[in-house]
Amino acid sequence: MRTQRLKLDRAAQSAIPNYDRLLLILLICSVQMLYFPTSNQMMGGIEPKLPIDVFPIIPIWVVPYVLCYPLWLFGIFWATFKMDDDLFRSFIAALLLVSTFSIATFVFFPTYIKASSFAGQDVFTNLLRSIHENWGRYDAFPSGHVYITTVLALFYSRWYPAHKPWWISSVVIVALSTLFTGQHYFVDILGGLAVAFLGYYSGLKWAGISTIRTRSRERDVIHPPAQ
Repeated sequence: MRTQRLKLDRAAQSAIPNYDRLLLILLICSVQMLYFPTSNQMMGGIEPKLPIDVFPIIPIWVVPYVLCYPLWLFGIFWATFKMDDDLFRSFIAALLLVSTFSIATFVFFPTYIKASSFAGQDVFTNLLRSIHENWGRYDAFPSGHVYITTVLALFYSRWYPAHKPWWISSVVIVALSTLFTGQHYFVDILGGLAVAFLGYYSGLKWAGISTIRTRSRERDVIHPPAQ
């Protein structure tokens, strides 16, 4: 009983209040919001287009491309109030590293995507045309859509492992949406994945979370050891 009480006391001392969690998330969002001025105001740089970049523009793919935004907000909101303290610490560390590294890349290594022209007047084409004409064309590498979605998918796969196929599918769909809307090139996708995995494992290491130890705990929760 005394050992359990000590463990509970340590857990209470290390708990992160909701107010502090919100402040940390706002810090991450403030860094990530630098995406918009850099995307609209950068000049020069390169177009990271490769011979493989012959993907057709399919306007209906603008739907998952745009749906990312409310899904990110919900995913981050849910993690802010529901994720356990240790995993939340690693989540924050990962997001901060990924956002800071990506913004620095946008500033010091500018890359851009050329806008495309579209025929047709259906709702999907009009929405995609508006994005190409009115949104900034810089900040191509790494893909923000990919690295944010991948970081969320990696942490949610650890948090809710039973739904891992859904998290993986979300990354695949989002990556394809960036290609079939002409918003990114293939190398941008690879860059987004690389940055996301770097942030994920760095966040776990910083928070002292072991992959092997975490998986063992998950198995113990599902199948408690015999007494």
